[in-house]
Amino acid sequence: MTIALFAALAFALSARDTLAFIYPQELFPTDLRGTGVGTAVAASRVGASISTFLLPVVSEFLGIHVAMLACVVVLVLGGGACYFYAPETGKSRLGAASEQ
Repeated sequence: MTIALFAALAFALSARDTLAFIYPQELFPTDLRGTGVGTAVAASRVGASISTFLLPVVSEFLGIHVAMLACVVVLVLGGGACYFYAPETGKSRLGAASEQ
């Protein structure tokens, strides 16, 4: 069960890391894309640093099940925030915001 949870966590985190490079390019106008991607990647690196420190600490003191549950809760909250607050970019043209 622990290996399955770690595999699911690794899958979710790899999908998130990939989107940090793709989504901001679609979201920001052309003249701000570099700043948007840089900010998204920097935020993901800060999150990775914090989780790299906290995962072993939480596992040591509260157990691996609590650590994995905390990871799931954070991912579900982040996914929910993205679902409700992130704009859909599928039908917009790239660079359209900077051309207006």
